[in-house]
Formats: sequence, structure tokens, C-alpha cells
Amino acid sequence: MKRIIIYVVFCFAALLTARSQDATDSLWNNANSHYADAQYQEALDDYREIEQSGKESAALYYNIGNTYYQMRYIAYAILYYEKALRLEPNNQDIMYNLEIAREQCTDRIEPVPTFFVADWIRKSHQLMSSDMWAIVSVILLILALTFFLLFLFARYVKFRKAAFILSVIIFLFAGVSTAFAWQSRKQAIRRDIAIVLAPVSSVKSAPGSQGKDLLVIHEGTKVRVVEQMGEWARIELEDGRQGWVALNEIVFVY
Repeated sequence: MKRIIIYVVFCFAALLTARSQDATDSLWNNANSHYADAQYQEALDDYREIEQSGKESAALYYNIGNTYYQMRYIAYAILYYEKALRLEPNNQDIMYNLEIAREQCTDRIEPVPTFFVADWIRKSHQLMSSDMWAIVSVILLILALTFFLLFLFARYVKFRKAAFILSVIIFLFAGVSTAFAWQSRKQAIRRDIAIVLAPVSSVKSAPGSQGKDLLVIHEGTKVRVVEQMGEWARIELEDGRQGWVALNEIVFVY
């Protein structure tokens, strides 16, 4: 009897999942059709309905970003391109559209220059997702262990030396790929990046309306949230400048 109940529950859950997927596919196809016909509001409504159902993918966020861009909501387009890029950090189409959208922002903030080694590391770990880097790490560790075992049990001295050297080199590469996996994962789950959605936002010296105005930033500007205090957030711009803005003027990229 217990097995029958479990089987019925399993079948019911599978049926609900299938129906949910069918509904999502229908919305996705409708949204794409609306977008192709330049019916951007209808496309946006369908895409957002998919998002609100709990679905998450770079393709979904990318399409939402494109739709907002066509509707001239540049800040929202940037927000969703950033969301898409968080899931696929090496996607050239997303990066290109994001750059095009950023060029239309009022603010031109130059990032703080980074050391070329740090820049190389950042670009390298973005070549693959954290899961792919983890798989590479496991494969390399298995290879390193294999060559180390050959070093221990091989009969010829030259072969043992070669096996030992290869095991050390491969182990070092495994360590690098593990570090890249950790860095990619850290980048994907970070919760401190936000986009300014208010048309104009005053950056203040202290939280609260009484703080001194330091500068003004505009919609579409990317910021890093350093800390939050009530309804205010201390932000850092890409050029290193910091200040406080109202929390309701920014939206986090997650």
C-alpha cells in the first residue's frame, strides 16, 4: 500500500512538472514571437511571467534585457544584461549588448586600473563556469594520481622520473583550475553589485537626507554596495569613490 501511495505521489509530481514546463515553453515561444513582431510590451510581460515563476537562465535575462533596450529603458536593460552575465560570464553577445547599453548612460566612470596579472586571472576564470572548472580539476587530479602511481611502480628509472615530473606539473594545473572554480563560484554568488535605476541619485557623505551632497549619479550606473544602514546604502563606484544613496534608488543584480 505504501509503495502504491509513493508511486501515485511521484506520478502526480511528474505530471505537475510537465505541465509547468509546457506552460513555460508556451510563454517563451509567445514572448519570442511578440519580440520578433516588435510587440515589446507583450514580449516583456511574457518574459517577466516566466521570471516570476522562478525560472532563471542567462537566455531569459538576456532576452529581457534586449526587450527593455528596445523600449528605451536603458537602466533596466543594463540590470538584466548584468544578471545574464552573472550566469554566463564569458558570453560575447551579452558583453557586447551590455557595452552598447552602457555607452548610452549619462555617467562615464572609468574603472580603477588593475594589475595585468589580476586582469589575466579574471579573464581566465571567466572562460568556463565554476562547475566546468571543478570537473577539469577532478580530471587533472586523477591524471596526476595516475602518473604518481606510475612513478611509484614503474620499473625503468627514466620512465619514473618523467612520470614524477608530469604528476607534479598536472597537480599544479589542478590547483590552478580549483582556484578558478572557487573564484568563478564566488563571482556568481556575490550579492554586492547593484544598478542605479533612479533617473538621478545624490551620493551623500552620510546616510540620511542631512548628509552633504558629494556627487550626482544617473540611472544605469553600476555600483558595489559596501554596507547597508536602514534605508541607505554605502556604495563604491568603479573609480573607487564612495558615498551613501537611498536604498530604493538601486536594485541588486541577483
